[in-house]
Order: sequence, then C-alpha cells, then structure tokens
Amino acid sequence: MLLAGSSLGFGQLSLSFSTGATYRQSPSEVSFRGTGTSSSGTFGVGLLDGSATITPCPTNGALAWFAANPLIGCPQGATAYIVGGDLDNNGVRDDFSYWEITAVTPAVAIAPDSPFACKVYSHPPCGFPMDLGFNDGTTTIYFNVQTEATSEYKISSYSNSKTYGSRAEMETELVPGLYEFLFPVRRNPGVTVKIPVIHRLIPEGYRKQNHVGQGFRFTKLNGSPLVWSADGYVLLDPRVVNTFEWEGTGIEVMMPLSDVTYFSILDFGAPYGGDPLRNASATAPTLFPGFAAPGTSRVLLSSAIATSCTLPPGFIPIASPPKEGVAQFTMLRSAATSSVAADNSQRIFQMPLRFVDTYEGWAVVSFKPGTPASSREKTADPDKDGFTNWEEYSAVPKTNPMLASSKPAAHTLNFVKGRATRSTTAATPGFWEMKTIKADVYPAISYEYEFSTDLQTWRTIGIDDPDWLLINTDADPATNTPGEIKVQSKHAQLTGVGFLRVKKAETTPQVQLSTE
Repeated sequence: MLLAGSSLGFGQLSLSFSTGATYRQSPSEVSFRGTGTSSSGTFGVGLLDGSATITPCPTNGALAWFAANPLIGCPQGATAYIVGGDLDNNGVRDDFSYWEITAVTPAVAIAPDSPFACKVYSHPPCGFPMDLGFNDGTTTIYFNVQTEATSEYKISSYSNSKTYGSRAEMETELVPGLYEFLFPVRRNPGVTVKIPVIHRLIPEGYRKQNHVGQGFRFTKLNGSPLVWSADGYVLLDPRVVNTFEWEGTGIEVMMPLSDVTYFSILDFGAPYGGDPLRNASATAPTLFPGFAAPGTSRVLLSSAIATSCTLPPGFIPIASPPKEGVAQFTMLRSAATSSVAADNSQRIFQMPLRFVDTYEGWAVVSFKPGTPASSREKTADPDKDGFTNWEEYSAVPKTNPMLASSKPAAHTLNFVKGRATRSTTAATPGFWEMKTIKADVYPAISYEYEFSTDLQTWRTIGIDDPDWLLINTDADPATNTPGEIKVQSKHAQLTGVGFLRVKKAETTPQVQLSTE
C-alpha cells in the first residue's frame, strides 16, 4: 500500500469530508433539526481526480450535437460527448449528452471505475462504519469531437453520503478525529493509496451535560436576555437598531483561519401564527440583508469568533398581520488536512422571529431627527391637538403626532337598520352601534366599553349587560381582517340620557424567558 503524500502531489486531486446539521432554538431548548428543510443531519465524503472546464453555453446537455452560436454564449459548439457520469456535479447524470467544454484534466492519481477498491482504513473510536460503500461517479468524456483526433478521458469520482435522524445517532458515528480512506492507484488499480482527513471539533446546539451548559445559542437581543412570546417567537421591531448576541463560537470550537460565518433573516412565509418550529422554504427570500430582492443573501461576519451582529433599521417592513422569519447563523468550514484533503462541514443555528409594531419603532419614523426626548414620550402632546403620542400611535389608522390637524377620529354612535331574513318576513327593528378597530401593535392593547348616565359613574359593558350587546372579534390573518370590538343596543329606541366611551390600555405581554 502506498503512503499518503508519497505520490499525491497533484493539485487536481481533492478529498472532501463533510458533516451538516441545523438547530432551531425555542424557549426551552436548542433542538436538532438536521440540514436545510430536511429532518436529518448529513455526512458526506467525496474524492475527485480530474476536471473539465465547461462554458456557460445554454444548450449544454443536449442529446444531439449543436453548432457554434456566439450570440447565445456558445462560441465553439459541442466539443465533448459524455459517455457516462455527472459532468457538472449537480447530482444528475449526463449520460449520452453533448457539451461545450474548453479543457479536460483527466485522472492521474486515482483509478476510475473501481468503487470496490475504495474502503475505510481507520477512524476514531466511534460507531463509524468500516464497511462504508462508495458510489462510482466516474465521468467518461470524448473530447475534441469536432476534430479527427477525438480522445477519451476519464475523471475519477467516488462518494458516499448518509443522513441521521437524531443528534444522538449522528454523534454516535461522527466524532472529531482522524479518518483514513483507501483508493485505487491510477496506474495499478490493485494497489491502494491511503488518504487521511481530520474532522475537527465544531459547534453544536446548546445543551447541558453534567449540569454544564455548552454549545451555540442566541442569548440576548439589544443587550437584554431573550424574551419569547407565549407561542414561541422572539419579538422585535425592525424599525429600530437590533443587536443579536450569541454564545458557543469560542476559539475552542472555531478555526478563525478556515471558518467563515454569516448572519441572515429568512422569510417564514404564511401562515402567520404558525408553528415556530416549522421548516422555512429552501428558497425562502431573505428579509435581511435583502439588498437584492427577490433572492437570498447574507452578511459575512467580521470574524468566525464574532458573538454579535447589529441590524440597521428599515430592512424589514411592518405589516399586518406581522411578518415572521428565522434568524440564521451559518458556519462554513474549509479546513485543509493536507494538500488534497479538507473538512468541509457546516452548521446552521436558527431562531424564530416575529416583527411587531411597537411604540419605539413608530417613534423612529414619526418624529424628525432632533426632536427633544420630552416630545417623544408616550404621554406628550407636541402638536397640542389634545391627543397624546400614545393615543395617536394606537389609533387606526395612526395619526401624525407632530401635526395638529392629524388626530384620531371621534367615535360615533350609528343606527343600523333592521333587515328581513326572508322576503316574506318583516324586518327586525334595528339597533344602535359603536365600534372600534383594534390596533395590531405590541404590546397588545386592551379595549373596554363603558356606559354612564351622568359622566360620573361608569359601568363596564360586559357580556351580560342589560342594554348593550358586546361583540369582540380577533384579527383573521387568512383574510387580512383586523380585530374589532363593538357594542350594539338591545333596543331600537334609546331612552334617557346616556354616554359611551372606549378605554384603551397596554396589556402585560404573555412572555417567557429562555431556560438556563
């Protein structure tokens, strides 16, 4: 058996060892979710010896030869015929198709068409399978098919991949350490060469072991511990500056020279109020950074061991119902073990978000820069129209706190005529009605109707009120219908003196802190 490195000085030869997993954070735990939109973790090992330079010709992959067409980006036409294999490494075989390529570098170190000779030589103490089978991805190319000197070239490719349904299963088979693989030598397939690769320690999701917490998790938003909604979302207003902080990216698990990290926020999409642990679409558009839309993008963090990312305001619009998304920290590793082998693992850590309309965010866009802090207070009335800033913020629609002519509309009591249920029946007497559209803000607002005969003593109108029917409906995100609270008189005629008013107040949010 040849020694690794003794005859492997070929820049075209590469061995990739990779693991992948995604974790989703909730108030109580950071749960293993696998990779992407699947429910499993991944392992992959792949060897490639050789390459082909493919032009961006749109007719590549055609089943018949095609001529040169510079106007569409095919200056030479088909120059190669693929006898078998996956030329562009997209997971789809390209057997019996024509391509425009400009160069081929055939395999020179590893023999093609010999998957039976590819084996596991050694691994760290763990459950990693010694009988790991390899798939043969050898690509056979006829090159220079436009000439009388058509040549056959082979690119050697071997791979194996596996999925894991749980973190425990994945950690049983994959641990940090030295893994060694055997591959057949190009000039003598009966001889194998050993190629080692080191799988290094990598961040995993936070958990406690022996009462000690370790691993990645988001820890703070804007300097304070995470506060979750009752249904499992971290709430934030994207109109203010938001800083996310996390732990678990220390130097003991990160490789600053070979690891890169990114931060982004993906659009959760419909339905609003869905399961915060649901999978986002594999093609979900990016809400942040969102410089290009539609599409996906992410911010490359300044250091692999960075522990925070600050979002400037204004990238994510406020909507009703509120948008929901996923904060995503992505770590990609490309750690070379030798000139031919590398650990190319990745980890993704997610946290569900809901983007809400808060007074602080409304103030950012409602007051001009330089407005005194005293004029921005909830109880202030800088335009002297008789309504506080909070009353203008909580109105539907909202009004301008700096313009006296812009103020919440007064409530009115209107008569609703009775209607016949059928053409042959008499109409009902009708009733008087007052209604209020609920503001979709955070913290939520409580609404209460009160009735008085003297403006001194007020009674709350409840479900058993003798004179008024209380109707309280929540917003319906499916139809984009806002919530509403209204009262209707139980009699068509109102007698005596009476007054109605609506009381509004911020509610105490139903929240829960992250479990330590």
